[in-house]
Amino acid sequence: MNQVRPKILLTGATGFIGQAVCQALIDKGFGVKILLRDPSGLSKIPPNLGASTVLGALDNESALAVACHGCDQILHLAGMAHVSKSQAKLAVATNLEGTQNLLAAAIKAKVRRLVFLSSSLAEAAASGKGDVTVYGQSKLAAEQLLLRAAQQHQIEVVIVRSVNVYGAGMKGNIARMIVMIDKGRMPPLPEITNQISLVSAVDLAQALLLALNTKQSCHSVITVTDGQQYSIKQIEKSIYHNIGRSIARWRTPAVVLYCAAGVAGLISRITGGSISLRTYRNLTCDNLFSNDKAKSELGFEPSTTFYESLPEIISTIRAKED
Repeated sequence: MNQVRPKILLTGATGFIGQAVCQALIDKGFGVKILLRDPSGLSKIPPNLGASTVLGALDNESALAVACHGCDQILHLAGMAHVSKSQAKLAVATNLEGTQNLLAAAIKAKVRRLVFLSSSLAEAAASGKGDVTVYGQSKLAAEQLLLRAAQQHQIEVVIVRSVNVYGAGMKGNIARMIVMIDKGRMPPLPEITNQISLVSAVDLAQALLLALNTKQSCHSVITVTDGQQYSIKQIEKSIYHNIGRSIARWRTPAVVLYCAAGVAGLISRITGGSISLRTYRNLTCDNLFSNDKAKSELGFEPSTTFYESLPEIISTIRAKED
């Protein structure tokens, strides 16, 4: 007698992290259903995943009902991450209202568990300290919405907060650093001592799959990192080394870099990149998180580090720039 495979619904499958999750799901014994907003994204779904697809966005009630039907669990990764002030309303509509719509459909379909990919920026939004962003605020609001539903025993919830993610195809400040250093347009950073946490897309995908089966639920907000503490200065040196360029012996005075970052238009013309005051803060302030809860509650063990992944990251960035 054939055993019925548990079925999960995956949102955000075509994104950077979603692609890693698709690869992690292959041969895991799940039946997979994917909610796909744009049919052009079908080409990004691995054929050997054997997934069925439902076309529709997070504001489409009928599509959500079809997507949730027959599913035991949901991996909710879809969201809007790179948000400018002008996109605040769209971010709330996607990250908060979209999650609310999915939650309602999941409860109606009697889905057992929803695993939500959140961000360490939700912690900054909660504390009012550090890098407080529209994105972080919308993720925090979505977390609170889900936890209330869990506390009311409507559905099990596990919230996985990710720190900055690295891997082939990554975006963000470090990716911009790599591009600018490779093109010789990045001034050497000041003598800074801050440290940050990171995690690979591959390891984050494994943590999300572990969250599907953990006994911890309803009250768990778990931050995932690769367990390392990275110095921005060491990251800079490692990028230069892997690119094959020599780093200058002189250092940019912190005040000079800060002022240059504040004049976004000028620095953009000089470097061809997009440096801002927020970029400056992210490069020069501590952003460390513990990996202990992910290890104890999920049984998570990271498999790689940024430095081990850097050659592939550089190769992918160069291929895209060419």
